[in-house]
Amino acid sequence: MSNLKNSFLLIKFISKVRAVNIEHGSYHKYAKRIAAYEISRTQKINDGSITRLHLLKMQWYMATNLYLGELLAELRPQHLRLNEKRSLIYLGALMAITDLMVDDHQLGYKRVSLLLNGETIEPNRLTAIEKVFIFYYEKLLSGIDDKKKRLIKDFTMLKPQIESHLQLNETESEAAIHKLTREKGGTAILLTAALLIKITKKNKEAFLQLGAFIQYLNDSQDIFKDARSGMTTFVCFCNSFSEVNDKLKQEFEQTTALLLQTDFSPENLYKLLFYMHALYTGVLYKNNLFARKLCNTIDVGDIRLMEKTTFRIPMFSVKSLAFCLPRILMFKMPDF
Repeated sequence: MSNLKNSFLLIKFISKVRAVNIEHGSYHKYAKRIAAYEISRTQKINDGSITRLHLLKMQWYMATNLYLGELLAELRPQHLRLNEKRSLIYLGALMAITDLMVDDHQLGYKRVSLLLNGETIEPNRLTAIEKVFIFYYEKLLSGIDDKKKRLIKDFTMLKPQIESHLQLNETESEAAIHKLTREKGGTAILLTAALLIKITKKNKEAFLQLGAFIQYLNDSQDIFKDARSGMTTFVCFCNSFSEVNDKLKQEFEQTTALLLQTDFSPENLYKLLFYMHALYTGVLYKNNLFARKLCNTIDVGDIRLMEKTTFRIPMFSVKSLAFCLPRILMFKMPDF
């Protein structure tokens, strides 16, 4: 029965991952259709300072956050409603815009905090990206109830997203980078979960850990992009990919342990953990190939000088499927 269930979940997982990882996949098409008016409005606001790559980043965050929302919705009996999907898409756009304001437009902490706190700023003093932020922020708040508004408006929840620029500081300590990684990833998932699920003290801790785990997965597979951009992640403090994999294993086990302590049904927890394990397995496959190409040694300076193709790994090749499928299909609910 377990093999049959895992096979069904695997087919569902593969179809969703393919759809979200392709620029013209169904998640992207759906996000663009739902946010068609908002995208059109953004183009009218744009004075040329918001580039095509910026707009594309917003689209990717919209599609990705919708996908993550679907994964989290596995924890409840109801499917996502249209208004929830719309809110997930708006929140994804806001996460992308916040990154762009800080990293690309170099807006300071105080400036961004004013926008997040709803401070009134004269329209002629707002940049185009700030106007777009306010527009999406108001759209998100207009579609959710008062309790969810209070969670979204809580600036302390969005603060780590703003402080991500600290990762461009090469003098940050390993402990500081781990703290920032956990806060950045944990906050993103907690915000997404707050749109869909009642946040209790117990499941808040689990969601924060789940977000941290996902952020560690992302940082692991983005090693080349982060090296080129000067971004410091936990990978920079690892000497080998074996160390990276050990850290991911530790984070997955901690995520599983905390989720199993929540009050969600075992059946629903199984689905979410299966999908997380499948994502984790895919990253392990990439890391194994990275290790083979780089003699299991991590030197960010050397990686920065390498070709991008070195780190381009096809995830639906015969080799990747041979590595991933048996491991994914053997998944069982851990016993803690």
